[in-house]
Amino acid sequence: MNHSRRLKVAHVLKSSVYSGAENVAITIIRNLSSEFECTYIASDGPIRDILEKESIPFILLDSFDRRSLSDAVRQCLPDIVHAHDFSATVLCASLKGKFRLISHLHHAPPWVTTWNMRTLVYAACRTRIESLLAVSQKSFDSMVFAKCFQDKMLTVGNPIDAAKIKEMASMTIPDSGDRRYDLVFVGRFVEPKNPQRFIRLVAALRDSGWFDIQTCMIGSGDLMHECRELVEALQLQENIEIKGFQKNPYPYIKNAKLLCITSRWEGFGLVAIEANMLGVPVLSTDNAGCSEILGEEAPEICRSDEEFLEKIWLLKHSDEEYSSWKARSVVRGRSFDNIETYMANMACIYRNEVTN
Repeated sequence: MNHSRRLKVAHVLKSSVYSGAENVAITIIRNLSSEFECTYIASDGPIRDILEKESIPFILLDSFDRRSLSDAVRQCLPDIVHAHDFSATVLCASLKGKFRLISHLHHAPPWVTTWNMRTLVYAACRTRIESLLAVSQKSFDSMVFAKCFQDKMLTVGNPIDAAKIKEMASMTIPDSGDRRYDLVFVGRFVEPKNPQRFIRLVAALRDSGWFDIQTCMIGSGDLMHECRELVEALQLQENIEIKGFQKNPYPYIKNAKLLCITSRWEGFGLVAIEANMLGVPVLSTDNAGCSEILGEEAPEICRSDEEFLEKIWLLKHSDEEYSSWKARSVVRGRSFDNIETYMANMACIYRNEVTN
């Protein structure tokens, strides 16, 4: 391949919003733009504002279907198509073209653990896929087609820039100043993240006597209206602020005493690392993404509502215990600062200098 010019990379995502996978794609483009000519291709929607602000070249589709995607790929003529997640990979694999296809799986939803129509279709794309990028070995091993892709899989983790996170966290929250929160939830309002459980936990804490508990929820999604209704039904308007999507969630995390993750599953618990980098302890459900980060038997893992509540009360009443958790968080967060090595590794993958 001719390396006298910059390789063209098309990042393809089905979603129209800004979340974990989108953040990874944009971070890669931002950091590797001097060496690779990148274009972001996705469904049109709120993501447009982020891409324009970041000055990232993009093609947004009115409909994420084969014809529209084919037209977009022909428009930018990439050497490499970096497809983020399952549906984007399958659709890209069906396109004509001499591009190399990289499949990047950011999470492992429950359906990937069994043979079904979706996993069979993905497995059928094996010969078209050059490399499968997984966020962790554990996440990859849970996929029913893992053995089929063993020779193509690379564990890449997630790009995490501690300096940038801390810089963004130092900014003032526009509508709250330096307001402190006892608990914060950061994630999409969708079924896998289970935001309703967070609301019910706050209700249980209030009903147990913590009448002035102050919490906030950052994110957007299909369950937003349902969550607002639940807050009203449980009369938690004075205890929970639903802030919606925030371009910069880090000041909210920094100004919280504790981050709660109530997810049913996580491919890679990025927000747990980000909170730890800001010195904020985390409590999380026992999901693959977070247990791999925090540790299988870590005190931060909660396997029931009772355990969540018990540990929240412990950290509220014991300054010594809270200081210990905070110190552990800082050490853990520091170990995940990997932006330079991540980008060097991704550049090698693009240049085809990595042996699977």
